[in-house]
Amino acid sequence: MAIRIKPKSFGPISVRSDGGGALLYAAQQGAFSAAPPHGTPVDLLLASLGACIAKSLEIVAAQEKQPLSPFSVEVAGQKATDLPNRLGSVDIRVYGQLTEDAEQAVELLRQAKSICTISNTLNCAISLDLDRSG
Repeated sequence: MAIRIKPKSFGPISVRSDGGGALLYAAQQGAFSAAPPHGTPVDLLLASLGACIAKSLEIVAAQEKQPLSPFSVEVAGQKATDLPNRLGSVDIRVYGQLTEDAEQAVELLRQAKSICTISNTLNCAISLDLDRSG
């Protein structure tokens, strides 16, 4: 008999950027603050992913010498319904114009996703060891 896990949603976690490098965080439509939400480890993962997308957008815009309009990134996750326990999917939505040119904004977002360390890491194998000597 296959084990079925109940569907569960995490987030959304929002990350706001004014384009100047500082990020603000909010959990589920709450107030924004300088610190990521103090929730579950999955909430912290979603906050990290949102921050990585935001910073990556700032990096690619700077490389293109393109100023960014203020924007926010909203990240939500859905638990997989089979083992092992993990996120089965993550939805990322960027709110804001980013630039006056819509095509350029889409390209900046594509480039940001391609350099985002957190999103690129989520598809990798993970090794876990215990070092009892320390």
